[in-house]
Amino acid sequence: MRNHLAFLSMTGTLLMVGALLVPAAVSAQRGLVEEANRLYAEGRFAEAHEMYLEALRENPGSPLIRFNEGNALYQNQEFERALEAYRDAIESGDTALAEGAWYNLGNSLFRQQQLDASLEAYKQALRINPGDLDAKHNLERVLEQIEEQENQQEQQNQNQDDQDQENQDRQQPPSEGDPEQDEQEQEQPPPENDEQEQEQPAQPPPGQMTPEEAERLLQAIQEDPDEVDRPPRADSLGRRPRKNWR
Repeated sequence: MRNHLAFLSMTGTLLMVGALLVPAAVSAQRGLVEEANRLYAEGRFAEAHEMYLEALRENPGSPLIRFNEGNALYQNQEFERALEAYRDAIESGDTALAEGAWYNLGNSLFRQQQLDASLEAYKQALRINPGDLDAKHNLERVLEQIEEQENQQEQQNQNQDDQDQENQDRQQPPSEGDPEQDEQEQEQPPPENDEQEQEQPAQPPPGQMTPEEAERLLQAIQEDPDEVDRPPRADSLGRRPRKNWR
């Protein structure tokens, strides 16, 4: 029979700790085991552990005493040593101890934050006794904590990725063009204004000759002075029609 002796708080969740205090067989070590059980019930776990050790010296192969030793170690928060005691009780093949040993093994693993192993231990306890409500309760708490840790790890990974990307953006130099193309652009003279390339000669005010017209008239005088006396035609001076600017 498993007696529930204490409730232990962990990360805000109450986990019931099961302990089997099995009366020792009628033998030379019976008195030692009974005294150890009394000390355990009084909360004197270190003294109880010492008494269980004395009983084991009388009967080293007893899985019952080994199991009770594991309970004393657990209550004294010596979880690593308690694990060894519970495993020895399980490996003994004593079916009367197996379910309680797996349950307490799960508690010890949980206290060491070995969540996956703790989960498997509770599953083993439930395989032996599917109606163990304490094992079901603890298994659910372990599953919740595993999920919570996975979510926290995922969030940390996302934050780290964002930070890495931000650092990479800060360290990346500005984009540079093709050096050869940049050199060609620097050597190429700036384009000239179309108005400069197609500059038209200034038109004289109405009634005045352009330099070209004056040059032609001068040549005509030199070639044939009589030509000047001839009446000009309307377009003889090559005037362009005036634009009616509005």
